[in-house]
Amino acid sequence: MTPGLALTPQQLQQLREQLPPFADGVAPSPALAAFCSIYGLDFTTRYPGVSHVAGRVTSGAYALAVHQWCQPGARANLLLLHGYFDHSGLFGKLVDWGLAHGCNVLIFDLPGHGLSSGAPAVIDDFAEYSCAIHDVLSAVDLPTLPWWVMAQSTGCAALVDYAGKHHWPFAATVLLAPLVRPAGWLGINIAHRILNPFITGVPRTFAENSSDREFLAFIKRDPLQCRRTSLRWIAALRRWLGQLRPHDLGVGPALVVQGDADGTVDWRYNVPFTCRLFPGSRVLYLPGAGHQLANESAAIRDGYLQDVQDWLARHGIALDDSSLVVAGGPE
Repeated sequence: MTPGLALTPQQLQQLREQLPPFADGVAPSPALAAFCSIYGLDFTTRYPGVSHVAGRVTSGAYALAVHQWCQPGARANLLLLHGYFDHSGLFGKLVDWGLAHGCNVLIFDLPGHGLSSGAPAVIDDFAEYSCAIHDVLSAVDLPTLPWWVMAQSTGCAALVDYAGKHHWPFAATVLLAPLVRPAGWLGINIAHRILNPFITGVPRTFAENSSDREFLAFIKRDPLQCRRTSLRWIAALRRWLGQLRPHDLGVGPALVVQGDADGTVDWRYNVPFTCRLFPGSRVLYLPGAGHQLANESAAIRDGYLQDVQDWLARHGIALDDSSLVVAGGPE
């Protein structure tokens, strides 16, 4: 990610409005290519043979910003799902890893995030997240290869909702710091009941959720970051949790990756609950890792991504360690 961000809110809004239909299959415009360079998504300049298509997909009331990178000789298709307050531009490290290991990679901004439309970081029903996954998958035309999915936090919750409502296309599933309950959920519940009639949101605190100091500094400068936590989002989470039951979703096991220094989610509750949704799961605890596993230190990422590769091999997806040679780019 480029240290000095030059994009203004007006420029970002223009990018949203100018996204072409994803079905047109066009490469990013010069303005969007500049955006990708700032966020370290400029893989076509670093990897020979990689193509990049970007555009919008309609999902209900939302226009979703979608990116797809393809390469010749790919072995699998990877869907990445980001977390709350995140967006595609923060997942370059995982996109990079997927490309370097022989995957085509698909990622999109959830409603209200990044370059997707919607009130910032607001949702009224978690079903809108799962509908977004369905609509994006329906819009893409990737080679007939095994699909696998790697989701972070709220992206995991979206995936759980998707599993209960749609056909499951994934041969393997990886869940990073899955969200069921946030940390301090009892206090959040009480505060929501008291404050909801009077205010729409509360100021966001930028937690130190990674040991990567450069990332923590970057996120505070990122113009795509929402500075408030929406009480509408909390209400939607409360309703979703009220309906969620810890029973087998019927989609097979997952690799659950969890840092033991995560202060964002109630991981001691969430991990066993998630394993009941995905029976037979393997849990990988990471000493010293925070919540933002997609942007943890290189040492932590390299460690758990080796386990991801082993998990994929167990599920019939053998990735290639040498399919691409990095031509340089930001960490």
